[in-house]
Amino acid sequence: MNVAYKKKLTETIITILVIVILTAVGIFFLRKHADKEGKELMSAMDAVSQLHSEQGIRNCITTNDSEEKRMIILNSALQNYKEQHEVTFLKLYTYHFTSMTLFLLFSILSALTVFIITQEGWKGTSHTVKVLFLVFTSLTSFFGLSASTFDQEKSIHRNGKAFINYDNLQKRLFNYCATGIDIDGDSISFTEMHTEVMKEASDLHDFYLEFDEQNLETKNIFNFTKEEKEEAVQE
Repeated sequence: MNVAYKKKLTETIITILVIVILTAVGIFFLRKHADKEGKELMSAMDAVSQLHSEQGIRNCITTNDSEEKRMIILNSALQNYKEQHEVTFLKLYTYHFTSMTLFLLFSILSALTVFIITQEGWKGTSHTVKVLFLVFTSLTSFFGLSASTFDQEKSIHRNGKAFINYDNLQKRLFNYCATGIDIDGDSISFTEMHTEVMKEASDLHDFYLEFDEQNLETKNIFNFTKEEKEEAVQE
């Protein structure tokens, strides 16, 4: 191994390590910033959510003690479902913000290295710029594909909407406890109200994580033909 090759290899390793370290630091601070921003975004809704959870079902005017206890249990279940979707929403928001920010940054850096290479030509471009081009392009692809493959934007929207839907169900219980009627102003029995809320909660309950099936095509990954199986055994 000659000296020139060793020098290029050393430069390549150092360049990659520096970029990886800087990227890791950037991810840490971007996630921290996004988490803080997401919690600030949800702070007002969290305050209302806590009010529903702690004081929403108290001294109901049209229910007996047994029915009120059942409403309290149902209200607590709705609260837990809400918190599940809020946690998922915040985590996905953090990942999406970080991925999109770094995708944009590395896209710009990749474009800059492409510009330098087009001016100098591939052979005339320095080894360091070539390494930077390959690393920046790889990171651009990684962060871009992570956002599209896991369909982060759609998952964020669905979990945020689920949070609001559960919150609306709590509002129905709160209104019924206070007035004995539903939100539309119609008279309704406790059994009907409880059944309707339970049905809607059952329809809503799910883990809202989306994936792009085109990027996760694995149905034939283990579907070997007879010839392939025989070759694998022989090897």
